[in-house]
Amino acid sequence: MAQPQRRSAQPPAKAAVGLTPAPAPQDTIDGVESARQLLTKLEELARKGGTFSTNAPIKPYAFYGGKHMSTSQALQDNLWKFGFSETARNVLDHLTVHHDEDALTKMTQKTLASKFGCSQSKISRSIGQLTKHNFAWKERPGLYRLHPLYCYRWGSVKQRRLLTKLGKGTLTKYEIVIPTVRNEASR
Repeated sequence: MAQPQRRSAQPPAKAAVGLTPAPAPQDTIDGVESARQLLTKLEELARKGGTFSTNAPIKPYAFYGGKHMSTSQALQDNLWKFGFSETARNVLDHLTVHHDEDALTKMTQKTLASKFGCSQSKISRSIGQLTKHNFAWKERPGLYRLHPLYCYRWGSVKQRRLLTKLGKGTLTKYEIVIPTVRNEASR
């Protein structure tokens, strides 16, 4: 049997395929129908109380002074200026760790006195210092609320939820003002 002849190892060249431009969009009834359907769906969304936006939600920030620093950072940085006693700082730290999502802590002065090993009157004075500077205040006997600017990071979900629940007047009623130190005032 005779062997067939071998052809060259290169495959045959393919014919070049030309691309045709895409047709221009047609102004047909179908195009108008889809735009109308989109419009009616958006109107339904608006009627139901929904919103439609392409912009990302803007987080509110409050900056203390000319620095690009959030309010909670400024409070932490300047906490020494308030001149809290050691017991007042201990009570503040206790409130910060043991509060619920409403910034409430159930505690009595008697239990804090036994916890910290001091007198009840010393705890009372410490809570008075915190109340004077609006870091915490008494809601009712045995229930204290920590300030939302101190217990949560500024702009966090928990802080916004708590401020919404308490109302806008809370921040103005219980304003924390960082005291100036005499050496800083002369600068």
